[in-house]
Amino acid sequence: MESLRKDTKGQWIALSGLVISLILIGLAVLANQAILAGYHSSNAALEFPKENIRELNLHTHDNAQTIRDMAFYMNSTTNETIPVAFEQLFDNYSIQMKKLYAVHGEVVDVTFVSVNSTSGNYTMNDIDLVHVNINYYDGTTHYVAEPEIIEVKK
Repeated sequence: MESLRKDTKGQWIALSGLVISLILIGLAVLANQAILAGYHSSNAALEFPKENIRELNLHTHDNAQTIRDMAFYMNSTTNETIPVAFEQLFDNYSIQMKKLYAVHGEVVDVTFVSVNSTSGNYTMNDIDLVHVNINYYDGTTHYVAEPEIIEVKK
């Protein structure tokens, strides 16, 4: 019995087993954290409303050209100057976009900044750039494009 107490060869086996098991537990925890981090980052990429933002930009670009044509028509039929008519029409567009996106629970603010003309005259061929500010918020993502420069020259 005394010889078993003095024999310490089994302690090294138990100690190495304990060390190996702790290393395996640590590796399992690290692998689990890596999987969770990958899940959360891919989930965030899927939830980003890139199509909504892209659609808002596309609508604003298309409607800026339409508003330009309408402002020239208003100038020829009424006494409004082209910048004033453009601003009124763009404000109307902005109100409509706010209401449209509010139905989906999103906050949109599209504001008119300025109309640029190449010669200072507001003729059909001189207006080439429109500056607008676009703000989008859906509760998690806040997108701001200030100023968004839109080319409206045909």
